[in-house]
Amino acid sequence: MKKVYASTWNSLKTHPTPRWLQDGKFGIYTHWGVYSVPASGHSVDWHPYKNVTWYPYDMYREGTQHYQYHVKTYGSPSKFGYKDFIPMFTAEKFDPDEWAELFKKAGARFAGPVGEHHDGFCMWDTQYSEWSAARMGPKRDVVGLLERAIRDQGMFFLVALHHAENWWFYPHWKKEYDTSDPRYAGLYGEPHDLDYHPDLTRKGTEGWEEQTKPSQAFLENWKAKALEVIDKYRPDLLWFDAGLKFVHEKYKKDVVAYYYNQAEEWGKEVALTYKWNDLVPGCGVVDLELGRFDTLTYQEWITDTTVDNEHGWGYLEDVRYKPLRTLIHYLVDNVSKNGYLLLNVGPMPNGEIPEQSREILLGMGKWLEINGEAIYGTTPWTTYGSGPTRLEKSGYFMEDKEVQYTAKDIRFTARDDVLYAICLGWPADAVLIEDLKSMYPGEVRSVSMLGVQQELEWSLTNAGLKIKPPVQKPCDHAYVFKILRGDPFRDQDGP
Repeated sequence: MKKVYASTWNSLKTHPTPRWLQDGKFGIYTHWGVYSVPASGHSVDWHPYKNVTWYPYDMYREGTQHYQYHVKTYGSPSKFGYKDFIPMFTAEKFDPDEWAELFKKAGARFAGPVGEHHDGFCMWDTQYSEWSAARMGPKRDVVGLLERAIRDQGMFFLVALHHAENWWFYPHWKKEYDTSDPRYAGLYGEPHDLDYHPDLTRKGTEGWEEQTKPSQAFLENWKAKALEVIDKYRPDLLWFDAGLKFVHEKYKKDVVAYYYNQAEEWGKEVALTYKWNDLVPGCGVVDLELGRFDTLTYQEWITDTTVDNEHGWGYLEDVRYKPLRTLIHYLVDNVSKNGYLLLNVGPMPNGEIPEQSREILLGMGKWLEINGEAIYGTTPWTTYGSGPTRLEKSGYFMEDKEVQYTAKDIRFTARDDVLYAICLGWPADAVLIEDLKSMYPGEVRSVSMLGVQQELEWSLTNAGLKIKPPVQKPCDHAYVFKILRGDPFRDQDGP
């Protein structure tokens, strides 16, 4: 019997997280759009990272690094506006099948593109705007092409929508810029003189609640685009950025209810993610941008982060990339705490994925080929493990700081009668897992390491489970002890 969701929080919070997401754990998405053309490696106005997707915001604001770069490279934004980058967004080497094959090799179980960022340029063939990749720039339905290619690889398909922030993204009050011209409202948003006060934007989130409320016409357009994506591409996961906080509650509830009801009609399980308190808890899966919880949680959650160290989100030239080790540890740590990982890649404007990004993705896949048994289809255990997760407040992010883990830093996952103890450093000597000292004699049946075809020596004492590791490493970065457990009371008489 099909379930019907009402447009109320009480109804929406009854929607379950789909099993495919609970089992899949790891996904990949792409920030690719007109902003990929300038690919400016400068810090944005309101936080220290080199966020490519915020180039169109800063390029119109005097005093920012992006503005200075824009004037030097392209001329004043009064002469060369953001719309003028569109013909340079050629995508001549975009191969959706190649992307999907790479994501599959990386071990991702779900993948997809950003459908529209704050910049107002749609990456799908939309009836609600002429400013789309289907009509301009690439002149291809990027979302549609990736939907087919990703599903062909057996992965679940996601679309990320950021367009709620288009309302205030451009300075409509600056009459010398094309952002105030009604002819370009489809890209820059409905012209209005009320916007962020420039000084408030430099204080992180302070003052955000003082921004003007979007008009009903803007909200109707936001809703229409979201419903169009749902109907045309039937995404398995719909991902909403933080701009959802600016959307009136009625519109949010209507869109979420429509999505969940459509999924019932399709006969498929779907997931929806949101930031912070943008939805009532339980109506979807909360996303922690660039962050993670520092302990095991009762609710499921997901992190989105980037392959690069600059948190550029889109394509950057000469960028520093995260070590593969860091991203593998990130995935392991999240899964041990009831979380998932969504990893961003920024393709070049011509459609190619940078070689260093490819190497990282293939490295993730190589590790998962050996150790995926401890990730896919697992649940957390009663404790996430031991060792640090170092989080630091940076603007409005809880940024993850790289930690130099050792073999004493262990994360747990579980499946049926198996407990996986994942060492975040190579255990060159015998490892004592103190968290397992509560196990009863006879509870441990055998111990092995994934990727090694032999049982390992072990002993269970009041101090914990002591394991002698193999001589050779089966992989790099993280190492999985597979502990087969039995019922210690099976052969004992009852009370």
